[in-house]
Amino acid sequence: MGERKKDSAAYAEHLLDLFTEILHNVITLRPLREVGAEITPALAQCLQFLLQHGVCSVRDIAQGLSMTYSAASQLIERLVKKGLVTRCDNERDRRLSEIRLTSEGHELVERIRLRRIAGMSGILDRMDTVSRKALVDNLESFIAAAIVSEKSALETCSHCGKDHLEECVVNEIYHAATGTQMKQT
Repeated sequence: MGERKKDSAAYAEHLLDLFTEILHNVITLRPLREVGAEITPALAQCLQFLLQHGVCSVRDIAQGLSMTYSAASQLIERLVKKGLVTRCDNERDRRLSEIRLTSEGHELVERIRLRRIAGMSGILDRMDTVSRKALVDNLESFIAAAIVSEKSALETCSHCGKDHLEECVVNEIYHAATGTQMKQT
């Protein structure tokens, strides 16, 4: 294998793989193991979505998590069996189900969030202030370079619901392109 130059796309791709692996292990898998609730990343993502958006339909969850209706329905069924969400009929339209976190589900997703934040804080605390600021600036720069249109901004949006930040780089790019803020979805 040839020598990789640190300014090459191949080296950047290698760093991205390492970065992704660290995030997956420290920010996703470790917190799930630490809470000890036998929760997969997909189940945790569904719980997080419900925390951010409140009562949702299966379709809302499927769209928000970019999955099929069937896959979302299966996730929800697993969460119902674990007692972490409830599924009940919509009072106005019996064809629709309303999915909401139980108190146990709410407590679990909050514990996971706190562990994720602790994992990220542990990493950031080992960096000096200049490096931390450079990381944030460079991540924002990378995201801005990757978003090439209003459509790609909407596709990139993490649909963070009640956690929506006006200062989010995706929101800022969308605002610059359209003159309006992204909707809180």
